[in-house]
Amino acid sequence: MERADALYAKRSEIENVRQSVELLESPASTSYQAAWRLGRSLFFLGQEAKSQEQARAYFAEGIRASARAAKLQPELVEGNFWLGVNLALMAQTERQFRAFRYAMRAKKALRRAARIDPGYHAAGPLRVLGRLLDKLPRILGGGHKRARAIFEKALQIAPENTVTKMYFAELLMDAGEHALARLQFEAVINAKQDPAWDFEIRRDRKIATEKMTNQRSHLEKGL
Repeated sequence: MERADALYAKRSEIENVRQSVELLESPASTSYQAAWRLGRSLFFLGQEAKSQEQARAYFAEGIRASARAAKLQPELVEGNFWLGVNLALMAQTERQFRAFRYAMRAKKALRRAARIDPGYHAAGPLRVLGRLLDKLPRILGGGHKRARAIFEKALQIAPENTVTKMYFAELLMDAGEHALARLQFEAVINAKQDPAWDFEIRRDRKIATEKMTNQRSHLEKGL
């Protein structure tokens, strides 16, 4: 488990994550600790996949591994959280009915994780649930208002997390609150370095800078 965590910590080199999968696959059939870690690594490989087909394959494996973890220890947060993450991202790769089915399963798993430990993974259950609700139609329990309340709660728990800030900023942009969105983007650009989140901070700084530049360009054209 220590070796798998060390490899995942160096995820900026994706080969390290692939190695962690190889390390975890065998014990994951019976070990809770291996199963949720395998779900985490497969999520990352799916997130970074070059094609939707490849991403879907990783998320499907991630769902199986995380579901196994959640079944082994349903009262613990990790299995439920990574199950929700993989389901939510799988929903993004599917078309309507199948997408909604995955999304509803994700919402259930993430809410369970949030009840167990809302602060896990820098308020991860709330962050991913907020993102999911932001993308879901109101008829399925989604919408900006519900998502916003969850993002605000997540930022109270983990105020420095750049992933939450990026999700929140995109919600604010969609809602037309451009000034508030810029504040979030600026906070991401100026975020303190955190070794545990180095990959995400570097990625989010780059995206936030691009979005700020694009926003400034649109304003100048409007003038």
